[in-house]
Amino acid sequence: MLRRTLLIGIAGVTLASCAQRMTRQEQALEEQMVRDRATAWVRAFSNRDVDSLATFYLQDPDLTVAWPDGRRLNGWDAESQAQRGYFDGMTTMNLVAQDLQVRVLAPDAALVTFRHSTDEIRGPNRDLFSGQGTLVWTKPDAAGSWVILAQQLSRTPAAPPEAPPARRR
Repeated sequence: MLRRTLLIGIAGVTLASCAQRMTRQEQALEEQMVRDRATAWVRAFSNRDVDSLATFYLQDPDLTVAWPDGRRLNGWDAESQAQRGYFDGMTTMNLVAQDLQVRVLAPDAALVTFRHSTDEIRGPNRDLFSGQGTLVWTKPDAAGSWVILAQQLSRTPAAPPEAPPARRR
């Protein structure tokens, strides 16, 4: 426990010292860029277009994605195959991100957290979910765009609708 606390503390100090290299104006500008990218990622995910989604992910083996079913994938090749399988046969996907929180931790590291709701339709089946999302973004080079380095989405099925009250006669 002490070791974990120590590591978290060291990571926090390291990130804080990196963040201090940015002025408030630079940090605000980067936060808006990350927010815009995250919002565009949500739209691309809802459109189920894996080729468009590719532009939002780090294209190397360091990419890590934790799926709601517990699978953990590394690299864009594995993730793109998983996304294609996930979207296969889906006619409608509506991912809605709520309460998007963006924090730029360093000039090349940002954290985005949010709540989400998802409406998926495959054939005659409609599934509704809610959950939490965490995206770790990186900027591989100063002139580049922010891309996802790590992703984790949780998914909780929506509660079944309540039965209407019985009619009294």
